[in-house]
Amino acid sequence: MQRPWIKSVKDSGKLTVYDGIEEGRWAGVFKYLISNFSGLTHKKVSLVEESDMNAANVVMQLSDGNSSFTYAGATANAIFPGTAAHGKTLIFRVDDLVEKAAVFLPRNPSENHVNHLRFIAAHELVHACGFVTNDEHANDGVFMSFPNFLQGGKISASADSKKMPPYFLASKTQSGLGALW
Repeated sequence: MQRPWIKSVKDSGKLTVYDGIEEGRWAGVFKYLISNFSGLTHKKVSLVEESDMNAANVVMQLSDGNSSFTYAGATANAIFPGTAAHGKTLIFRVDDLVEKAAVFLPRNPSENHVNHLRFIAAHELVHACGFVTNDEHANDGVFMSFPNFLQGGKISASADSKKMPPYFLASKTQSGLGALW
């Protein structure tokens, strides 16, 4: 299910993002995303670093598997293994519009090549753009349902499909972003 952001955010074309992931194996992933997300989305959405967690549209944090985030008096839980090869994005809405998102990434993911980490984080940021459920997953690209993490840091949808990096979004995801942004 797709949910648009509040008008002020949507009109800006930018998500401000708080960096709570720059440690250990995740070091450098946030900076990469800030620099490359706009290109990944074909300039539909840009990321801007925000140093104040409360002011950020999106808060990124690491999780050991059971985390929560509170916004405007509502608390949501992110429960997934701290060693997973995926994260969890929590969306907070007002009048059915997204007003805040919290992205949780596994502190010790089973797939830990830097390319895999970038993929996992970018995937969750696509969720934060307004793809609030897994119903919108594509069959290929960064927003695919079941990535194959390959040796040497490559990722693909299947053995014979296009390998990432370079990262890309499937046309279904690009179209969805166009509708949201």
